[in-house]
Order: sequence, then structure tokens, then C-alpha cells
Amino acid sequence: MAGARPVRSAAAQAPGLTDKLARWGQSALTAPLHLLTLGHRTPGSFFAVAPDTWPGDAVSGQRLLGGSLAAAGDTGSIAAGEQDPPWQRPGASELWLQALNGFGWLRDLRDCGDASGAALAVSLVDDWIEREGRWSAATWKRQMLASRVVEWIRHYDWLATAADPAFAGRFVHSLSRQRLHLKRLARSGLAGHEAVAVLKAVIFADLAFLREGTAFEKSLDQAVSRLGRFVRRYVLHDGVVAERAPHLQVVALRHLIDVRAALSSAEQKVPAELGAAIDRLAPMLRFFRHGDGGLALFNGTWEGDRALIDLVLARSGSGEGAPAMALASGFQRLTAGTSLVIADAGSPPGRGMDSEAHAGTLSFEMSAAHERLIVNCGVYPGAPREWRHFMRFTAAHSTAVVDDTNSSEITEHGALEYRAGNVLVDRAEDQGAQWLDMSHDGYRSLFGIIHRRRLWLSPDGGDLRGEEMFSGPEGRPVTSPDKRFIVRFHLHPAVKATLAQSGQAVLMRLPSGRGWRLRASGAGIGLAESIYLGEEGRQRRTEQIVLVGQIPAEGAAVKWALTRMEG
Repeated sequence: MAGARPVRSAAAQAPGLTDKLARWGQSALTAPLHLLTLGHRTPGSFFAVAPDTWPGDAVSGQRLLGGSLAAAGDTGSIAAGEQDPPWQRPGASELWLQALNGFGWLRDLRDCGDASGAALAVSLVDDWIEREGRWSAATWKRQMLASRVVEWIRHYDWLATAADPAFAGRFVHSLSRQRLHLKRLARSGLAGHEAVAVLKAVIFADLAFLREGTAFEKSLDQAVSRLGRFVRRYVLHDGVVAERAPHLQVVALRHLIDVRAALSSAEQKVPAELGAAIDRLAPMLRFFRHGDGGLALFNGTWEGDRALIDLVLARSGSGEGAPAMALASGFQRLTAGTSLVIADAGSPPGRGMDSEAHAGTLSFEMSAAHERLIVNCGVYPGAPREWRHFMRFTAAHSTAVVDDTNSSEITEHGALEYRAGNVLVDRAEDQGAQWLDMSHDGYRSLFGIIHRRRLWLSPDGGDLRGEEMFSGPEGRPVTSPDKRFIVRFHLHPAVKATLAQSGQAVLMRLPSGRGWRLRASGAGIGLAESIYLGEEGRQRRTEQIVLVGQIPAEGAAVKWALTRMEG
């Protein structure tokens, strides 16, 4: 698998003024004066806001009744014993603690099919209030806090069915403190999907305490306006979120559906920007779905929960189908017969949106009917840290790698540098056949190489042909010749592959029995090991087809054909 791009400068990146101010702001929010101001007078009114209607997982709920929470690949005890409270448990993963303190599991207890679920939920909420009700760095983080505020508010009516008469007072007092801290955290530094989650939580909290003519009404108007302005920029004109990650497409759409429902139930005006964002997001979520209903694996995405995706789309109210292309973000979709190809023909996410972005420019995935054939390696939430890092490499994607180097550098801080730029794409159709002509210059500064990829899909979908070209910019010679290239086609774990025709082709068999064959010219062809992290909680061995060759000064070209085998 390709390594990180070589370091080009030894100069350390000094923290900017913005970073220093952000750190000062965070420290100010932990100062004693700030903590004292969280204890202001509890609001005199509280209203449950749009009770939660997303389905819980009964199996997870039964596990919770048994005393354990499974989240992000980890399972841990939730016993609220005096000696071992769960909320800041040593050794627990960050994602597990985030899930625990975010309280999204309340719906699992609610739908577990056991009346004792509500009583357990109340005892855990009470335990959290007693132990964590005063600010702590571990359990009052912004995104964790936002989730908890929303889940508490939306489940209040259900919690109240098993609570003692004094519970409402304890609950509302704690919630009002958390709301105040969240509003202060939301003043600056919001970006990406976290901004949508935080502003949603502020809106829910203001609605919960809303009384006409109070400060809550003004705060609500400000938060709703701010969310409307933000999503107008965050959701690109083509409907793709700024991180260019299909799983965050689901997250953002679900948040905005919740905000729309909450405002409507409180007879508040829904900003036009929110409705427009939902209408843009939904068709692009359909765009990223394969024939099996799961998501394409770009920029840190895994297949996802198909039933949840169906429900999110149904509740969006949008019936618009998937478009063929996304002009702002650069994604392309080819469909013919039962074949579907989704290609990343756009520039990587911009600054501030790239902390989890992958160096997978010009990669593509292919499915045949409901079966995946060519994939990217993907990465599920909670995967080991080293795997999350490696899965960002260009080599973990079905595209070409030059000299074992990423097409965009992944820095030690997680952001992208020297990113693949000038990503160009041209699309054409003729009598049912479809062409994509794509290129990027991610290898230009290091090696003087432009990677160009051309794809052609036949009208019946049974023939996908490609051409990979490695050349100097504007017809000039390659400045660093004789670098090795590898064109990778990662296979889904369900695909069985064998070398055939004296090593000149690879035969692939899908679970349905359908067969495909890949042939190539201009490079050696072979099979190598790969890994698939596209299914939550699972690391699966699989294989990849590799086309290997050298790039001389005059450049190189490889042609390949992926053909369905009839009968």
C-alpha cells in the first residue's frame, strides 16, 4: 500500500492567530467564573420538542438492559456503581465515550420491548446529572453535548413515564446549564457537519424553553437564521456536503429533517434555506447508493444502515431521482443495464473540511445489480487508528498510484497538503454509451506527471473499458522518469477472483454466479491481497487486481476492459 507523500519542507507550521484565539476561548469556558454563571436561574417553563420518531435497535436495547453498551466497535459496562461510573471510564475509546455521553442509545432502550427500559434510562440520566452535571472536559465536549441536549429533550415524555415527581426539576435544571454552555461553545469555531449538529441542538433547547417575548425567542431566531445561512454554504449547489463524504450526506439530511419537524411542531417558520438544502441533499444521497442500497465508499464512508437511509429519504419528502453528475463536487455516475459506476472526479475537500478526507481522486466503484464488484477499501467508525490512517491512502482506492505516493499528502495533523488539483472531467453520451475523461495533477510537482483516466460504459452495461495515461503536463516529457505505477481494482470480499489465460486476464465470480473478466494491455496484470472495512465493525480480507508498469520520459498508457461473461 502506498506510503505518505515525501516531506518537502522541514519548516514546522506555526500555530496561527486564529488557533491561539480558539484555544484562549476554550480555556475561558473552563474558568471558575464561567462555571458559576452556568448555575443561573432555571427557566420557569419546559416543553418537549417533537418527540423522537427514529427507530431504535431492540437488540442493542436488550444489551443495555443487561448492563453493556456496544458502540463504535467497543462494548463496555454501563453499570453506574459507586466505584466504577461509566461516563469517563479509563481505557474506553473516545468514540465509545462519545456514544455513551451523547445518549443516542435512549431510543434503543425505548424500543427494546421491555417496560423496564424507561426506568433504567431515568436512573442513568440521574446518575449522569449527579456525577457530570458540573462541567468537565471529558463529558461536555461540543458535539457530545449537542447530541445529549437533543436526545434528552426528545425523550423527555418517555422518561417521565418512569420518573419520580422531582425528576422534572433535576432534569430541567441540568438541561438549562448545558444549553447555556452549548450556546457559548457555538459562538465560534463551527465547521462542517458538527456545525449542523450544534446549531440543531441550540434550536431544540430554545424551543424547549420558549416563551413569547423572552430571551429564548430572540436566541431561537438567531440560531435558526444562522443555521439557514450556514447550510446555504455547507450544502453545495449540487447537493453534496462540503466534506464530500456520503455518510455525512445522511447525517446532515437527518439533522435538517429533525429541525424542520421541530420548528413545524412548535408552529415556527421553517427558513427557505433549510427546505432548499433538504431538497438538494436527498437526490444526491440517492446518487451515492449502490444497487444493494448501501453507500459508495468515498472519504471515510462505510456501507451504512440501509433501512435508516430508506427512512431518511422517505422523511425528506423529496422524490427526485439521482442525477447523473454533481457539477460542484465533481462526482460522476454512469448507469446502463444493471451496471452502476460512481467516480470521484472532483478536487478533495477544502481547508477545514479535509480532516477525514481520503486521497482517492479519480477512484471509482462499480456494482452489478445488487452486488458490488469494484470498491474502495472504505473505513467504518471505530476502526483501529492505524487502519483509519491507512485507508486514507491512494492505494486503498480503485485508482492509480505513482511511486507508492499519495495523490494528496496526508499530514500528521490529518489535513491534506499538496492536494490533487486541476481535477478536470469531460462527459459525453452517444446512442446509450457513456464516456468520462478525467485527469488530476497530484503528481505534477513531485514527478512532472499528470494522471488521466478515461472510462467508457456500453449501452447494455456489460462492458466497462478504461484507459490510464501518465504523461508530462502540456505534452512535455516526464521530469522524473522510470517511476512505477500501479492501477488498483479492489474487489468486494464476496467476489472470487482467479488468474486466467496464462496470467493475461482475471476472472471474477459474484455470489449470484454472474461472471466478469478483466483484461489489460500496456502493463503486467496480477492479484494481490487487500482489506475491506466497508461493513461496520468488520475487517474482511479480500483481493485486488493490480496493473503494474513503468513510466518513461515520454509517458505511458494502459488499456483495460471489464466485461460481463454471458452464461
